[in-house]
Amino acid sequence: MGKIKIGIVGCGKISERASLPNLVNYQDKCEVVCLCDIIKDKADALAQKFSLKGVDILTDWRQLAARKDIDAVFVNTPNYLHEEIAVGAMNNKKHVLVEKPIAISVAAADNMVEAAKKNKVFIMVEQTQRFDPVHQAAKKVLESGVLGRIHNIRGRIGHAGPEYWSEGKPGWYYEKEKSGGGCMVDIGVHIADLVRYFKAKKVTEVFATIGTLEKKIPVDDNATVLLKFEDGTKGEFECSWTTRPYEVLTYCYGEKGKMTTSIGGNQPILVTYAKAGANQDPNHTLKGEIPEIAAGNGWENAVHYFIDCITKGEEPFVSGEEGRETIKVIAAAYESNKTGKWIQIK
Repeated sequence: MGKIKIGIVGCGKISERASLPNLVNYQDKCEVVCLCDIIKDKADALAQKFSLKGVDILTDWRQLAARKDIDAVFVNTPNYLHEEIAVGAMNNKKHVLVEKPIAISVAAADNMVEAAKKNKVFIMVEQTQRFDPVHQAAKKVLESGVLGRIHNIRGRIGHAGPEYWSEGKPGWYYEKEKSGGGCMVDIGVHIADLVRYFKAKKVTEVFATIGTLEKKIPVDDNATVLLKFEDGTKGEFECSWTTRPYEVLTYCYGEKGKMTTSIGGNQPILVTYAKAGANQDPNHTLKGEIPEIAAGNGWENAVHYFIDCITKGEEPFVSGEEGRETIKVIAAAYESNKTGKWIQIK
């Protein structure tokens, strides 16, 4: 199979900071042949910045999706457009990498999963926290069984808000009809997905408190969510648009010890074994170790992995079904905050 030919829809910050740098540095495996944005100047600027000579510039995603010379489409648009563009691309037999969240509703995610099955193509959700080298190392620890059964898992993600990501112009992030919500949809979906990935069990119930604590905006800027998993164990995650500086934290507690991870902190990952013998006190650390962490970053790993999946004909592990399960948690959390009750997830 030759190079995978890529078309990108949406030429904002995700394309500039995540997609294009990691496509350009993988040119032996892929080639960007088309950029699309309703604002042509934005696409032109990216083509120039990344020296994409000969790349075609379009303003209608339908024209891009219909092209015969494109194998895969990156959907990097505001959240409310994910479903329409992804389904349109898949109906044209294109593989799709869609920026998180997969969609702004479970029903929309259902349609996207069905389109992938019907057209026998891949849809992958760019949940980059799964691909961060720290979290990949942590996943290996959990899968090794050295901590025993994980009975409680917690996660937190926070930064100062999308206005800093967007250089002072949050735009659609604060428009619920376009975003689907506030920090819960923007970054809560990251930590919810990571907790699910670490635990590797279905979330069956959710209880949440969600609010706007600092910013004068019409959507949420902080949330705390309690989880019940199908095996009866517990979980929790927090997300915040009012945290300075940026951080991603997890805490995994098992029968034989615990593991913490930190992005933005001093110690990326630490595994502590505290399961003691008959004459030892388990309240004291018996052994601690720092697993080896690979090079790279979440964005690079995710983009390259997607290209490799197409080349090998292997379905991505961050599938449409996985994206749907995560958005189910987010939707249930909003419902719980509204009703003040635990919400079951089917």
